[in-house]
Amino acid sequence: MAENDSNRNPFHNVTSFYHMKTKLHSLLLLGALLLASSVPVLAQTDAVTKEDKEFFKNAGELNMTEIALGQLAQEQAFSPEVKALGATLVADHTGMTADLTALAKQKGVEMTIESTVGQKKMLAAFKGKTGVEFDREFREHVAKDHATAIKMFTDAMKDSKDADVKAFAGKNLASLQAHHQMVGGKQ
Repeated sequence: MAENDSNRNPFHNVTSFYHMKTKLHSLLLLGALLLASSVPVLAQTDAVTKEDKEFFKNAGELNMTEIALGQLAQEQAFSPEVKALGATLVADHTGMTADLTALAKQKGVEMTIESTVGQKKMLAAFKGKTGVEFDREFREHVAKDHATAIKMFTDAMKDSKDADVKAFAGKNLASLQAHHQMVGGKQ
């Protein structure tokens, strides 16, 4: 009977061709829309400035160093306040690193987050210190690092062309300022 149906309808082949052509046009349109929707993402990746990439790199290095230093403080500090600050640094900078890594991935920025050679040498020197000497040098170092970080994050908030980078810097600036104050740093 199927053969008879096509024989009875003289437009069967035309109708089938029309439906196939309509489906093909729909698929092509869908493909074009998907391609067009991916263009802004590609443009966004290309739009990450050299300065923002440098910010990602420097913020990542800072976070890794502060995490390592905070871990040392928890193990080697004399004062319970310095041990607590070490725990705060580990928690806050671990969170910042997770947010920074997610943002970098979203922006298509490749990041290898690790401490610099200079930072690794500084951490090695801290491993040899204990007690009151550790506490004093820890406070000095955290104050200096956070003064640098506050400037870096403030500059990113002001100068970045990317709203997400500005938002990340702004969100984390208060934590950096709080750490700086905890060690007696001046605003």
